[in-house]
Amino acid sequence: MTENNRINPTKQLCLLLALVLLLRIAAALLILHIDGPAGFLNPDTSTYIAPANSLLHGSFSSNGLPDVVRTPGYPLLLVPAIASHHLVLVAIAENLLLAAISAWLIWIITAEVAPLSNARAWAVLLYCFEPVGFLYSEKMLSDQLFATLFLIFLWLAIRFLKSPNYSWLLGSAIALGLATYSRPVSLYLGGLLAALFLFLPRRLAWPARIRRAVAFALAFVAILIPWMIRNNQVAGYRGFSAIIDVNLYFYSGAAVEAKVEHKNFLQVQDELGWSNEPRYFQAHPEQRTWTQGQIFAFERAEARRLILQHPLTYALIHLRGCTVVLLDPAVTEAMKLLRRYPENGGLLSRGVDQGTLGAVLWLVRHYPDTALALPIFGLLLLFYYFVGLAGLRRLPADVAALLILLCAYFIFVSGSSPAVARFRTPIMPLVCISGGLAIAEFQRRKTHAAASALEPASN
Repeated sequence: MTENNRINPTKQLCLLLALVLLLRIAAALLILHIDGPAGFLNPDTSTYIAPANSLLHGSFSSNGLPDVVRTPGYPLLLVPAIASHHLVLVAIAENLLLAAISAWLIWIITAEVAPLSNARAWAVLLYCFEPVGFLYSEKMLSDQLFATLFLIFLWLAIRFLKSPNYSWLLGSAIALGLATYSRPVSLYLGGLLAALFLFLPRRLAWPARIRRAVAFALAFVAILIPWMIRNNQVAGYRGFSAIIDVNLYFYSGAAVEAKVEHKNFLQVQDELGWSNEPRYFQAHPEQRTWTQGQIFAFERAEARRLILQHPLTYALIHLRGCTVVLLDPAVTEAMKLLRRYPENGGLLSRGVDQGTLGAVLWLVRHYPDTALALPIFGLLLLFYYFVGLAGLRRLPADVAALLILLCAYFIFVSGSSPAVARFRTPIMPLVCISGGLAIAEFQRRKTHAAASALEPASN
């Protein structure tokens, strides 16, 4: 793919999209051969299937209660799969289609910021082989849907930065709101982006920027409010998703308690009643008559109390989580698909209890093949970061600021104790976009240097 001998862009895009799909289909067939349909499932998959089933009967519930933990984005996507009676086949086909759409969005986003270079092809090629996005397009989880909707938001936001009219701005707010319905991780991003739009685009006068920032914030909140009203009406829960409170109590709070009381992390989770309702109500019998809203409010308050009592302990736990999200090379996720690593009870809990070094030593002793793959995946991740950082200076300043803010946000909010490479899914397409610019620039300089070297000979 040289600058001077490029194939037709449309043909190039079709070939790249075919490559994205074919590689993922091949991986799906391998997973099916090794583990059957179960290979596409995750411990969290059932928590999406239950409300998706209920949607077929006009409700959104789990275990007979209104579901306020999961949001309806991914369960809605699962409804056709359930109705078809080929749940896994259709759900994975949907994921693969979304992966192709994501690759196309990476192409057009890169073309927006570098229209005259071959960066878009390199960006898609980087995405094609990026491990986290690749692996989680093969799982029945909300990650692929979120990544696709998030890229739609990014495309519209960049269009707004180039042409700051309200249609692009409101479109980006709506897309981000829809992404939040698939994964609530972006719940607080709307406020940060509204603040950013007070300063960007810089060519607008202050009053115009203020109006647009307010419009973005109002549109984003307007998308989320209906679900918050629904949660309050059906369960007395005053929030968008109780998964935030669940993670705060059973992961962040449990991690602090484990450190303070010198206990095993999984032991503390078990004592708190994680995924064990009878155990939870045995510890809190008074809550048997409480509403879901009251229970989640209690969990949120208890976790915050514990964290505020031990802020330094939690800060270190959170910092470690951010590091894991950023640097975990995803080798364990790949080995899980090959059944060479346990689905539960691996590095996650040992990292909390024993630290990173202790967890790695455990990995070497018990799963040497996974440990052997660790440096390979690690070097691949470092390559992606290297080209991603190198490409930042090729981006327009306002787009670079937007990408940096988005990456920093996802790293920070995902840095709780259950932090895993999976939470890097929305970050890596941004790295691929920036990395595509870096590789295209390197290619241009190499071609220019070769041409310059030939000039004396031709003279």
